[in-house]
Amino acid sequence: MFEWNRSIQKMLDCIEENLTRPFTLEMLAKQLNYSPYYCTRQFHKYAGISLRNYIRLRKVSAAVIDLRDTGERIIDIAVKYGFSSQEAFTHSFKRAYGMTPNEYRTMLKSLLLRVKRNVFEPKTYGLLEDNMEKDLSKNITVSIEVVPAHKFIGVRHDGVDSYWDFWAKDEEVSGHDRCEEIDGILISLKSRTEIIGARLYGEKEDGYIYGAKMPEEYSGETPEGMVSIPFPETTCVVFHHPPYDYTTMEKAVNRAMNQIIENWNPAEHGFEWDYTLPHGGRHDPPNIGQESVKPLKKLKYPQQREDY
Repeated sequence: MFEWNRSIQKMLDCIEENLTRPFTLEMLAKQLNYSPYYCTRQFHKYAGISLRNYIRLRKVSAAVIDLRDTGERIIDIAVKYGFSSQEAFTHSFKRAYGMTPNEYRTMLKSLLLRVKRNVFEPKTYGLLEDNMEKDLSKNITVSIEVVPAHKFIGVRHDGVDSYWDFWAKDEEVSGHDRCEEIDGILISLKSRTEIIGARLYGEKEDGYIYGAKMPEEYSGETPEGMVSIPFPETTCVVFHHPPYDYTTMEKAVNRAMNQIIENWNPAEHGFEWDYTLPHGGRHDPPNIGQESVKPLKKLKYPQQREDY
């Protein structure tokens, strides 16, 4: 039923692995055992963009990061991503962002980068396995750490309290799915460390922010439609499950994480939850796994331990 979603995802994965290496449509088509013409036609249907334009925009977007973070010559970056000349690279760059690579280097403003597309989401198609017999709680580490001061820059929505509700609200407000757009802008921010989602607790209404963790001293722009939230140096409890296979372990990992978090009593460690600060989390199964970071504050009257 999802044959072409899987097949196009293979093409997208192959493109990502070869952004700086030469590859051809024939190479992609050979992997799928279909003609180049049929592959390009199906790619456009499922990815919503022509194969040629997708590859061009992914290469230009990757080049933006090199322009931002390195001192490499523009001609060397152009060659790295397979452009025939600096002029060809400049033409593609200006077509995508309305400025030349050199102009971007002098401005370093946020840009809407083309992030890698995902056309096959097992959760959407109900393909995640539920291994009820697996207890993964032993894989989860719990540590109390001092998290350095930083900032969150991202999109905020009030009246929602979870990742999936956040995206439903965002689509309702914007009128279309902006996940890739928001990711593209966040990734373009200089000094960004990681992209996170965080629950916000308010006196009247809770909310949720999806954004980038930035250094405390960051003084660059806050992109239009986004907010900046300061996060002081804070003691937090960090729950972490190491990298895992998303399709076969997602449900079991979620179950274990929720159980550990629900059963962890901060009072037993001399703390209580601090609801004045965002409670954040990261979800990247193949690279970092799952992580939940919850701010703490010292109990005014710590529990007295009873020895029997």
